[in-house]
Amino acid sequence: MRIVLFAMMIAVSPLIAEDGVNLTVTVTNIPAPQGDLLIGLYNSAGSFAGSPLPQSPKVRLTSAGRVTATISGVTPGTYAIAVIQDLNRNGKLDKNLIGMPTEPIAFSVVKKIPKGKPGFAACSFEVKDKQISLSIQLTVK
Repeated sequence: MRIVLFAMMIAVSPLIAEDGVNLTVTVTNIPAPQGDLLIGLYNSAGSFAGSPLPQSPKVRLTSAGRVTATISGVTPGTYAIAVIQDLNRNGKLDKNLIGMPTEPIAFSVVKKIPKGKPGFAACSFEVKDKQISLSIQLTVK
């Protein structure tokens, strides 16, 4: 019986890794039900400076406070998240003349946003072979 169970575990393991896991992201401190919430998932320092992964969700805001989104099929690895409340729905972070964000933003792991965008390593977290949940608080300027 133990051999059969072990064989079944080996047979199922590649499917878990191949399909990935669910990453649940709860964004809090949303000041108003305005615009879209862009939850960018990144898997490297290079992508963190550019475009998020294709499965990154965009959530139309209908209420203030908090929103929970699930990203499916995340394979084990190192990731970072950047969140923007895109108030005017133009698909990007708006900044003032000196380059400071004019829309609420947040990053995974980083609690206090420094001047400038934090690096991938400062925002990164590990995804292994089980479901993961993160809570990220928007910073409103």
